[in-house]
Amino acid sequence: MKRLFLCTVAALLFSGPAAAESTLSITHGPTPAPTILDMGQKGDSVGDVRIWRFSARSSDNQDVMMDWLMTTTGYAAHTKELESRVTLSVVSFDVKGKDTIQLQGVGLYPITGSTLKTEDILERAVIGGTGKYIGASGAVTSTHLADGSWRHVFHLD
Repeated sequence: MKRLFLCTVAALLFSGPAAAESTLSITHGPTPAPTILDMGQKGDSVGDVRIWRFSARSSDNQDVMMDWLMTTTGYAAHTKELESRVTLSVVSFDVKGKDTIQLQGVGLYPITGSTLKTEDILERAVIGGTGKYIGASGAVTSTHLADGSWRHVFHLD
């Protein structure tokens, strides 16, 4: 009986997180031109901030609003054609902003563009949420598709 109890407890402990994980996808068309705050040296430089707000759609057919802040923090060590940008985003699943997922991460972006090159993939951390996503954690993988649209796949723990 003791062995059965220990096996049951072990099974619950090891299956808990896998059973709780969920996936959510969001898609949207090409991103609009960002608002750019030229905070560093004139032109593309460290300190510049790019700001976006645009609509998207979730895999369960919800309207979604996406707010993005992207700050240039430096240049890639291996090439002068890429710069490092830290991104913070809030993804809102209702018009009042109650059900949100926040994500944050860093990536290398072409200096000449506002976003990743087509077919590039970037993973960022899910750092929290509000409403039905309160305490959310996990990762989001963003892919810039060949037609210019985007797919963001959230893997929530």
